[in-house]
Amino acid sequence: MHRARIKDNGQQIFASQIGDQPAWYTAKHSLTCSTCSAGVHGKGTYVKRNGSSYRAHFALNPRAAHETTCPFNPTEFIASIARDAQDLAHVEDGVLKLALPGDVQDLTPPEQTDPDGPPHAVTGQQIDTAPPPLPPLLNCAAKIARFLQLNAFDNNAVQRFRVQPQGYKTTIPWGRFCYGPTAAAYGELAQRLDPTTTKRAPSYPVAVYGTVQRVRHDRKGRPFVFLADHTDLDGREFEVVLRSMHPTLIEPLTIGTHVLAVGEWSTFTGSKVPQLRLFAEQAWQIAYWHTDETTGSTTQPTSPPALTARQRATHAPSKQAPRPTKPGQRPTAPRPTPAPPPVAPTPLAPPAEAPDTPQRAPQPPAPLPDTPPAAPPTPPAPAAGPPPQQPAHPPRPTSPPPSRRSGGLLGWLTRRRKRRS
Repeated sequence: MHRARIKDNGQQIFASQIGDQPAWYTAKHSLTCSTCSAGVHGKGTYVKRNGSSYRAHFALNPRAAHETTCPFNPTEFIASIARDAQDLAHVEDGVLKLALPGDVQDLTPPEQTDPDGPPHAVTGQQIDTAPPPLPPLLNCAAKIARFLQLNAFDNNAVQRFRVQPQGYKTTIPWGRFCYGPTAAAYGELAQRLDPTTTKRAPSYPVAVYGTVQRVRHDRKGRPFVFLADHTDLDGREFEVVLRSMHPTLIEPLTIGTHVLAVGEWSTFTGSKVPQLRLFAEQAWQIAYWHTDETTGSTTQPTSPPALTARQRATHAPSKQAPRPTKPGQRPTAPRPTPAPPPVAPTPLAPPAEAPDTPQRAPQPPAPLPDTPPAAPPTPPAPAAGPPPQQPAHPPRPTSPPPSRRSGGLLGWLTRRRKRRS
């Protein structure tokens, strides 16, 4: 809890004040819950032996319990989650058991109206543009994570929630489904997804909870966030990164935002620091909320705006982007792209004849007639003068028509006979 009251005067106090060592903290005044009479005490920022760090908060006193109507009462909270879970959760012996599907795609919510289409909810002149509702399972998981975050992930509170994966005969602890926010939890998931280890990868969808530490942009200007930065695990460093090919899915996540992301988490070793990362493809894979550090109040979990058809076409995932490993499977070598079938060579068409100069076989000279025709008049000799200039590109010579060639031969024979006689 981030807020409490001084029992004597009812004054509101906040966990963010503990670092300044106020009198009510150093003098160990009696404190109560901000919404009921349960006794609480303040805890400063501390680090557990497993490397888990916690911010200042208020915790219940030993043998104390919240009242039934208090929102911090786990019993009442568990009952409210079961009522809104749409048969995905049930309570047994005070423990909430959440049912998990076998694949991430089974979490897909019902089809929603495309945001590019005509609006359906219009009040006056204002169009309802609220984010799409979270799937029932992710909505329950986000509320549970927010409840545990408000209780500083107290072990007694965490043990009140378990998960039933599809095909499992028994339930598993909450921390085997939702990893974070401790370094040990992130490290366990990274080891289970590491193909070089002997640990078995999860065969069911997993979620990661964390608080945005940094925001960066890739070479194309798309934002991505770090939920854990340079987390130390057995002397090794790695990062928890949430990315997407669709910028609108990451833009609402600012520094300090609480995020729960579900999908095909994988390990990536191609950067300077190994990464545990997820490429979100749909808005419903991300749930986020904000906490006022001063008052401790929180917002309701919500999701980024739904993708439009135009966004899906414009910001389609790149084929060269590495595909994350599916939960329950080891990463395999990429399949070679099959070679296209050989294309039969197209037969070349015979060259077409030019229409202006048809190619003809040579014809023998025509037989000499009995009476030779009259010779054509000889043109007068041109007057003496400078020789004509040759054109830069002289015309290509063409064969004379057969009739002209035959007439010229007869004239030459006639003149030869006259010279002999």
